[in-house]
Amino acid sequence: MISSLKKQKERLDVALRSLAKSIKAGTITAANAETKLAELRTKKMEIERLIALAHKPEDTRETRSMGSGELSKAMKEKRSITLNGTGAINQIHELAKELQAKTPILKQVKCFYGPNASTNIPILSPSIAIPGNYAEGATTIAADTQATLGNKTITPYSYISLLPISAEALNLGSVNIEGELPVIFSDAFAQGFHNGILTGNGTGRNFKGIFPSIIEANQIECAASGAPKMADLVRLALTIQDLTDEGVIILHSSVYSQIMADATTGVADLYKEALIRDKRIEGVAVILTSGAPNSITAGSVVAAAGRLMDYGMGLASEITIDPIKRPGDSNTYFQATIFANGTTIIDKNWYGLVTK
Repeated sequence: MISSLKKQKERLDVALRSLAKSIKAGTITAANAETKLAELRTKKMEIERLIALAHKPEDTRETRSMGSGELSKAMKEKRSITLNGTGAINQIHELAKELQAKTPILKQVKCFYGPNASTNIPILSPSIAIPGNYAEGATTIAADTQATLGNKTITPYSYISLLPISAEALNLGSVNIEGELPVIFSDAFAQGFHNGILTGNGTGRNFKGIFPSIIEANQIECAASGAPKMADLVRLALTIQDLTDEGVIILHSSVYSQIMADATTGVADLYKEALIRDKRIEGVAVILTSGAPNSITAGSVVAAAGRLMDYGMGLASEITIDPIKRPGDSNTYFQATIFANGTTIIDKNWYGLVTK
């Protein structure tokens, strides 16, 4: 029964991901998407409730009593009464996992799926110059020499995680740990990719992150040294708002806290109220994540602003998990592999707030 419920849950997860892609692609109306999303979430909650009930441990404790004579004798002899291994054990059948940071950026960047050795993204940068006006019948109109058509290449590289599990844990444990491996590995890969999208140095086989990619011309220096102030964040928000309606600002929560601690009153208080309530400033969404850098030493980029669709991630495969046995070794090694990479598509489209 549990395996059937888990399969139903997996199908619902696939349907939710498919719906998310349809929403992003604009192939479904907002009203239909909202109705379908609510329906899928309701079904998923019910399946998760049934799975939790199926996993509920049975109370296998036996009723034990000690005769009054035995208890009286023990008291007279001043002996200690101990369990000596006879105590009941209530074994939980669910695997408790350590909480990990959320990955809010990972699900919003542009993803290119498929078993491709590389993905080339066409880029028009710079665009054509601002057109001029000409008299009727003009024959001396100059051709545009500014526009350049190029491409950005994403080359997926292998990411591998190798987890040894003992024979005892696999065969004698109360937890179906092998069944938990897809979630365990996917969470680990998600953490790594999310951090790479934000702070990857782009060298060798590493992701090229948003924060290190902000060009010098797009770096907005804070007005004063130390932690950024609310006025600095407003400048960054107005800069990206002038360019796109789909811009976001990415901040580490500790940097956000320091901005909120700005002692400036008046207009700054209004911005603080809006940030607390809506996580928006001048209409620009603010995303908080511990994956963003939080150093406030001079010259550090502490906030990035841009469109998340201007970051591309290539996934050449889904996660494959292979069990590996070694001669003379009782462990089973589960090797998870996925091919991925990520890069900013147009560096000029990203802006950053830099400490002074």
